[in-house]
Amino acid sequence: MKKIFVVFALLVYASASYAEYRWIRDTLYVPLRSGMGNSFRILDKGLISGTRLTLIEITEDANDSWAKVKTEEGVEGWVRAQYLIDTPTAAQKLATANSRIAKLEKQNGELRDNLSGKSSSNKTLNAELKAAQKQAKELAKELSELKRISGESISLYENHQKLMETHQLVQTQLDILKADNERLRGNNDQQFILAGAAAVLLGVALTWLIPKIFNRRKKYSEWG
Repeated sequence: MKKIFVVFALLVYASASYAEYRWIRDTLYVPLRSGMGNSFRILDKGLISGTRLTLIEITEDANDSWAKVKTEEGVEGWVRAQYLIDTPTAAQKLATANSRIAKLEKQNGELRDNLSGKSSSNKTLNAELKAAQKQAKELAKELSELKRISGESISLYENHQKLMETHQLVQTQLDILKADNERLRGNNDQQFILAGAAAVLLGVALTWLIPKIFNRRKKYSEWG
């Protein structure tokens, strides 16, 4: 039973998927009857031109052909096949075309507006890009200048360090020379004092000896 239901559902789905349509001609109002013939009850007397109907079946009688159809509301009935056409009416095609044209024009307008906005946005982005590139060049120039100044500062610092080392060495040598000078000055003073003392002692000795010598000579002359 379940398999039969599935097969039936598939058949209904296939039938709905491949439904064939017909449209009322754009000439008059066509009545929808309950059977094939003018004597059958009218279900809908106002199927206007352009009404889309789902074709269920159609008779093959060339003189008096009828078609069984279903309306959009689900009402089934019969109409004369001569009032049906295979495609929408010219008015419907025109309306559809106008609708599509209006839709396309709207889309075209939206695209133009979008393109205009993007163009303006692109101009802004290009201006921002140029400004950023200019700023990048200026920053690169400043960086190069900073590197040069840094290099000169490092060189000056190294030269200063060398000068400080040389100054320290000279100061040390100067301190040594000062110490040697002080030592030599002390030695000279001592030598001067010693020379003075020797001169004094020599003077004292001479003062004592000379009279002695003259007195002795005098005695010898008196004896002779």
